Amino acid sequence: MIALVTGLANGTTVTNMVVLIATGLITASLVSIVLGGLMCLIVLGSYRYSWNPDNIATPIAASLGDTITLAILACTAYLLYDIPDEALKTGICTFAITIYMIATVPLLRYSWNNMYARPAVLQGWGPILLAMLISSAVGVIMSKVAEKYSGLMGFLPIINGIGGNLAAIQASRLSTSYNLYRRVDFSEAGTSLFLLLLVIPGHAVFLGAKQLLDPSTYNGYFFGSFAVAALIQVSVLLVLCYLLVMLSPHLRNMDPDIYSIPILTALGDFLGTFLLTMAVTTLDNMGLFKAT
Repeated sequence: MIALVTGLANGTTVTNMVVLIATGLITASLVSIVLGGLMCLIVLGSYRYSWNPDNIATPIAASLGDTITLAILACTAYLLYDIPDEALKTGICTFAITIYMIATVPLLRYSWNNMYARPAVLQGWGPILLAMLISSAVGVIMSKVAEKYSGLMGFLPIINGIGGNLAAIQASRLSTSYNLYRRVDFSEAGTSLFLLLLVIPGHAVFLGAKQLLDPSTYNGYFFGSFAVAALIQVSVLLVLCYLLVMLSPHLRNMDPDIYSIPILTALGDFLGTFLLTMAVTTLDNMGLFKAT
């Protein structure tokens, strides 16, 4: 919706708007099928080998979600936008949009009649919309960052991805515990501490890989500030895990699995982007943000 409003405000043609809508619908459905099937395989494999799927499925879904989405989005957009005939392009995209609109009602009815899918139909819209609003704010911050500190764009996926994954693991564990015992399991505090201790070595590995693949010349002040921002980000997210799960009784016992993870991952992107931007801006104002 934000893309549509922005496009119309900038004078984008109707054909491009139709291509955008069709691309989004096709991408969303294909990603759901791929990730949904992958999650089923991971849970079945975890059951077979007596692993806790909360520790495996959630970070894989969070990390592969963006990669698979971008790949399918790029391929779909390329195929649709590359159609040379404008009328044919508009017709194909309009046909695809129509098919999705027609399929909405029977699919909603099928989901409503499925006892496992019904809670998601009832409760899933609010958290997703809230996460989208938070992500939109992240986009605004990132556009400002790109204007002044273009080199930072390569570091944002690292701080946001690791922070969101760690928080998602804890949220999934707490949600499972709450669904089993109807209470927040504060004994998971040890897991929170362990996840927090993974922040520095985890970032060190990915920052090292980035330096090998895409070398940068930032000084030690930058990397020290990066570490502090990452620790603050993950600390806040881990506290929010407990707070969000504790809200369940006040939200008509809404399943924390449904609302906590999308909100936490979106907040992880927001906090990581905001904190790193503030750290770099502070260093720049102090004259310490320099290349070595």
